[in-house]
Amino acid sequence: MGFRGMSPKQIARMMKKMGIEQKDVPGVKEVIIRFSDKEWLISNPQVLMIKQAGSESFQIAGARTERRLTAEPTMAETEKEEEKTIEIPMEDAALVAGQASVSIEEAIEALRATDGDLAAAILRLRHK
Repeated sequence: MGFRGMSPKQIARMMKKMGIEQKDVPGVKEVIIRFSDKEWLISNPQVLMIKQAGSESFQIAGARTERRLTAEPTMAETEKEEEKTIEIPMEDAALVAGQASVSIEEAIEALRATDGDLAAAILRLRHK
């Protein structure tokens, strides 16, 4: 027999008795499904959330386009690069250079690599 002859309201009541709740998710502009090498972009999606037994599932309908991922640096990688360009005081560089018996340039490089940590820079250069 199945659900034939049942109204949508009757189906909704039966689902509610079984602990299944579903509702539209309004206002969604796009959905992105990211793989290791590509993305699926779902434009103008219709999203339905289904709650059952404490978990949520989503049903998505819309136009799918696929695009390759580029090797652009992530926000975290960009921030790390910016941190590497911190200003190193000349006094710190001179101290590290003297303690590790290296040039000022090598001392500055070691200080940038250790985020300005004097002791770590000296140890890094001594164990080079």
